[in-house]
Amino acid sequence: MKLGLPAAPADGPTDTFNDVGVDGQYQYVGDDHLFSVQTTFIHEHQTRDASFAQMLSANPTNTLQTFRLGGNYYFRRRYGGALGVFATTGTADALLYGAAPVFGFGTNKPDSRGWLGEFDYVPWQNVKLLVQYVRYQKFNGGSANYDAAGTNAADNNTLYMLCWFAF
Repeated sequence: MKLGLPAAPADGPTDTFNDVGVDGQYQYVGDDHLFSVQTTFIHEHQTRDASFAQMLSANPTNTLQTFRLGGNYYFRRRYGGALGVFATTGTADALLYGAAPVFGFGTNKPDSRGWLGEFDYVPWQNVKLLVQYVRYQKFNGGSANYDAAGTNAADNNTLYMLCWFAF
């Protein structure tokens, strides 16, 4: 087998994505109480020269923002809970976020937002049981009929039940 040099990059337009993000966390660890708050914000600038040239994007530039804020609390390291909110917003683009029902973006926007709640039980140090509920207020750009097929954002609400065991 003969190994050669890697192929040279193709000439022509390219898509580039530049992300700037900030995140932070505060945590308190005591004997009876554990508490933490986390947040993140990401701004993405998209230059879609290749996609625009191939008519895969309606805009030569787009943006996308993500925000999350959450916190949790544990009492005696055994009983806990968490609450959080999330949101994603961005530039409307009829080609990138295609018209419904093909891709499910009836408004041509990537916008989604919602919240989550969680209850935790830690019977032993290496075992965790939890129930988490995620509720969407907006999904793929809309609250009601976001995909032009009758699907509402709330139809994506999810209940998770988890048993975590570490060894």
